Order: sequence, then C-alpha cells, then structure tokens
Amino acid sequence: MKNQPHGEHIPKNERLCRLLDIPTDSLPFGYSMEIQGRSLLKLRGGGRITLYTPDEIRVALPRASGCTLSVKGARLSCVSYNKGTLGIEGCILSVSFESTDRSEAK
Repeated sequence: MKNQPHGEHIPKNERLCRLLDIPTDSLPFGYSMEIQGRSLLKLRGGGRITLYTPDEIRVALPRASGCTLSVKGARLSCVSYNKGTLGIEGCILSVSFESTDRSEAK
C-alpha cells in the first residue's frame, strides 16, 4: 500500500480485500453483526467472551481483525452462544470496536 504511513500494520485479510475490492466480512475469516432496534445484537464469527457484566459485554473478534467488540448498556445478557454465533439482549446504549494491543497478548 503506497499511501500507508511507514510502520502501520494492516492485517492480511484487509490487504487482500482491498486488493480484490470486496467487503472484509465476505471472506470466511470475517465477522458480521446485526442490531435489531436497541435490544438485540447478533454477532457471527466472534470469538470468546472476554468480559461479561450487566453493563458491558466484550467479545474477541477474529485475530486478523485486531480488535474486540464492546457492547455497553443496561441489563445485558448473552442469550445464545454457539459455534461463533452470539446473541446479546438488553438495553444497548453503544457498540464499539476496541483495538487489541499485540504487545499485551504476549
């Protein structure tokens, strides 16, 4: 990538998707998320749950994405969890992606 700053790491899946001009979640190592209203979130392709409280649930996304999904709200609960598919119900206030620091993972 000629326009990227020196030293910036771009995951392989993102480089491949840019090269092929396709959405990242169309590849098998991608993930997808669907939010219905403010009370239900469905995540496909997620990993393990790293934090579970009534106010916040964090889910590790595939390693290639380099981030974690954070769902914040009230009365949150995991209503389904099976083979990389996760359902979260409750009063959802925000959904954010948090960068995973690779130096912490060592």
